[in-house]
Parts: sequence; C-alpha cells; structure tokens
Amino acid sequence: MKNIKISFTTLLNIITVTLCTGLILFFVLSENGLRDFLKNSRNADYKFLLYALSAHIGNCIIDCILTWQMVREKYPQYKLRHGVKSSITGHFFSAVTPGASGGQPMQVYTMVKYGVDAGFASSVLLLKFVIYQIVSTLYTVILFIMKSKFVFSRLNSRFSILFAVLGFVFQLGLTGFVILAGIKPEPLKKFFALFRPLFKRFKDEEKTESFFESVNSSIDTFAQSNRESVKKPFRIILYTIQIVLQISFIYLVPFFIYKALVPFGRESMVTMFCSVAFVNTVSSIIPIPGSSGAAEAAFGIFFGTFFTKESLKSAVLIWRTITYYFTVIIEGPLSISNKKTTKK
Repeated sequence: MKNIKISFTTLLNIITVTLCTGLILFFVLSENGLRDFLKNSRNADYKFLLYALSAHIGNCIIDCILTWQMVREKYPQYKLRHGVKSSITGHFFSAVTPGASGGQPMQVYTMVKYGVDAGFASSVLLLKFVIYQIVSTLYTVILFIMKSKFVFSRLNSRFSILFAVLGFVFQLGLTGFVILAGIKPEPLKKFFALFRPLFKRFKDEEKTESFFESVNSSIDTFAQSNRESVKKPFRIILYTIQIVLQISFIYLVPFFIYKALVPFGRESMVTMFCSVAFVNTVSSIIPIPGSSGAAEAAFGIFFGTFFTKESLKSAVLIWRTITYYFTVIIEGPLSISNKKTTKK
C-alpha cells in the first residue's frame, strides 16, 4: 500500500470537526443538556431567540454594507451584492481556518474577481480591521472598568488570569502592529525582512522574493490609503459608528439568549456585554478554527452564574449555533456558490 500523507491543515480540520461534533453531542445529550431542557422547561420565552438570531444577522448586514461603502469610494461600479459576497466569504473562511487566517485573503480574492485592485482591496480590509480593533479594544476597556469587581470575581484562578492577560495583550499588539503599518511602514518592512532567512529554508529564492515584494507592496498601499483616509475624517467617523453598532449587535446575542432561557433573570445588559468581551478576548488567542473548545469554556466561566444549571449547556449550544455554526452552515454555501464573473 502506498503511504498516505495528511497535511497539517487537513489534520487540524479533522480534529476541529471531531471536536465540534463531540461538543454538540455533549451539550445536547448529557445531563441538563438541551434535550433535558426542552423536556422540562416551562418558562422559557423563545421569542428572544429570534431576537438573538436577528442581532447576529444585523452584525453580518453591517459588515456587508461597510465593505461595500469602503470599496465603492474608488470603484463606483462595485455593487452592494458584491460587498455581500465578499463579506460572507470572509466570514466563512475566517470560521474554518486557524486563527481566522483565511478570511481576508479570500475576501481579497473575491474582490479582485469584481474588478478591484488586490492592493486596494487589502488596504480596505486592513483599514476596517484597524477601526474594528480600536473600537473593540476601547469597548472592552470601558466595560472592564465599569464592571471591574465582576471581572475579578470571575478571574479566580491563575489559568483564567493568564488567558485573559494573553488575550488582551494579543489584541493590543495586533492593533498596534497594523497601525504601525499605516503610520511608519518602513520599520514594519524591516521587521518582516528579519524572517527572510527563515522563509528561504522552506521556499526557493524566487518564491521568497515574490512573497516579500508582495508584502512590501501591500504595506505601501495600506500606508497610502491611510494617508488618504485621514483627509476624510467624516467617513472614518461614519465607519466607526457602524462598527460600534456592529459590536453591540454581537454582544446582544448572549443577552437575548439569557432573556429567553432565564426570563425572570435580573442581570444587567452591561454585565452581559462585559462577559462577551471577555469571552471574545480569550477566544482570539486560540489558533483553532472557530476557537472550538476555548469559546465554550470561556462562556461557561463568565456566564455560569447567570444561567441555571438546567439551562447553561443549552445556552452555550444556542450561542455557538447562532454565532459560529450559522456561519459555517448558512454562509458557507453562499460564499462558495458563485456565478462566473469578469473583471470590469
């Protein structure tokens, strides 16, 4: 028999699918899982689950509109449906690749198919990413300050503290890294150049040079785009407002699930928002597609006392279904299916 070789990506996808399947079965079939909750629940208010789904869809719609707005500044022929296609492609490939690494490259690829220059497409996505990271970080800091007593009550072990600190440092570092690309591109180019010898160990000279030329070109394009954006402060303000609204929609999903499963609960929306911010911060440092396992664990840590023991597992499963499995199952086919397009 011939030797069968499995790539690291394939192996990781197999592990992720197995892990997700196991988690779903656990949250459905185990004691106090979804099956038991549906049998015994009498007070659940399921209309709030529709609100939770609507909040997630609202987040997706804002992202589609934002992508369309930013691209059409230079390409008026870029239609809203093109922005929708680019965005859902990014959502899907972010969900199924380690560290969401496949999202932006596939968005660029989709934009190029609609006649957008690859360098400009990259700069648009980087600018959107920078605004999102800054807003998200400030949102998290404000929430943590407002609910500092609650935060420290949840960080009651070295393990949870370590993950919270690493997640926050990772978010800050990533934001600063991309901001540097827009303000001082030359130091960033020199930083990347340090990895050239390592890169040559795995690629030949021609491919190495091509890769670093592409990286430097993208940095230059983003820096130029950033300088042009500064000249349009009102547009930046508009984008920022939209992203604040987008993040608020993301944070509303667990709150609505809480209102559905614990209709007589009295926890505040701000406390819920703080919990989601923590969950997202911790999940971001796990290099597994969808942060599977880590997201569920973080949700349990910060939302454990909000839900009853009979409803917690159901809450975790519903939250992941809306925010993650929805993307894979619904947006996946939409991102892959596509009519043949031509550049304009």
